Amino acid sequence: MGAKFDVVVVGGRVAGTGLAIHLRRRGLSVGIFDRAQLPGDTMSTHVIYPNTIARLERLGALDRIMAHRPPPLYTSWYHQNRMFVAPHTPEAGRDWALCIRRSTLDRHLQEIARESGAEVFDNAPVKALLGAGTDDDPVRGVVAEIDGNDVSIEAALVVGADGVSSTVAGLVGAKRERVMPTKSMLYYAYWIDVDTRNTQDFFFEPPWICAHFPADDGHHVVTMNGPVEMRRSIQDLEAFYLDRIRSIPQLWGRLSKARKVSDVRGTPRLEGFYRRQAGPGWLLSGDAAHFKHPASAQGIGDALHAAEALAPMIADNTFQEKYPLWREEVSHDLYAFCEFLADLPTDEGMRQAMDILIQDAVAARAVVDIWSRSIRPWDALRMVPPMLRAAGPSPEAVLEKYPGRPLAFAQSSSAAYARVSAAFTSNKGV
Repeated sequence: MGAKFDVVVVGGRVAGTGLAIHLRRRGLSVGIFDRAQLPGDTMSTHVIYPNTIARLERLGALDRIMAHRPPPLYTSWYHQNRMFVAPHTPEAGRDWALCIRRSTLDRHLQEIARESGAEVFDNAPVKALLGAGTDDDPVRGVVAEIDGNDVSIEAALVVGADGVSSTVAGLVGAKRERVMPTKSMLYYAYWIDVDTRNTQDFFFEPPWICAHFPADDGHHVVTMNGPVEMRRSIQDLEAFYLDRIRSIPQLWGRLSKARKVSDVRGTPRLEGFYRRQAGPGWLLSGDAAHFKHPASAQGIGDALHAAEALAPMIADNTFQEKYPLWREEVSHDLYAFCEFLADLPTDEGMRQAMDILIQDAVAARAVVDIWSRSIRPWDALRMVPPMLRAAGPSPEAVLEKYPGRPLAFAQSSSAAYARVSAAFTSNKGV
């Protein structure tokens, strides 16, 4: 088999299929290659907010997802027998979030990608690139294993949408930069037969945070987030997870008659990073390009946002210059906020924050709106001084701890990098 596409996308999940659908709408031929059997589950965050729900609607996926009956969710925080509940600022008439398992979300996006005319090859790992990805030797396709044979696939552009351990990033030498360490680990499991409600509930028991997310098809996601240094001492993760959940009466009361229907899964490796994101004949998208701590719940949203933004840049061949600038602008503040999310809460800090959030509904909505990207994080934090003190005075004050090039993902071409850097300098007040 030999084939040629305008764009080869490596990775057949949200970042890859979302981009493929937008590219097909612009008339480009697209081949999607994934090493796994599709569709299938993958470790992921699950919650999407009004901005991302609207993007799924534009992709034609929302009705299919809502057929799985995920309840609309407001956000609640619990600490020392006090709590608040807040909606989001509406977008497209929705002021709520959804929790969707990736087995559901990925399946429908793959269906729509195929229906749009993209060719999808699963069980087809990419083993090499055609071209080195430099100015002198641009990427011009991939070598993929299909039915046990290595096949060369030509393409004008190769997109690595293949996650944090991206094969494409490794092949072009795009290393992790501006790495943000984490003090926390995150684990979760799926449950059924749980008392369902219309809130995603966060239970703060410093230094632990556990959470309950009612999801699709009667499933529920229950998470455990705590000190990463404890991971090595945990001999039985399943037992430890259950003990943590049982220690929170408000949460365990919902689960005592429920059934856990998955193993506990997760990771202590939650460091944030950027990579150089574009070069001659290649680019990275989704978690392959930039990863935030999962407490930000931005993985799915970032992937679909990038898909919308990248499609016109790819169509007019301006992605090498425009994409790094776009990524820096849209990620800067929230990446800084992730340092706060990656830290561990304290009882005193939570008491002080809850004193304000319980009394001030405007501040409470502003804080939860950080996750839906309808307010800049520090504009919300200024309404809650205890949170501002913990987070730092500004995004710039946080990010100066992570030195790197102004655009950590600038192109290999020094001339192109200079143009992007100059544009960023002139627009940094945006």
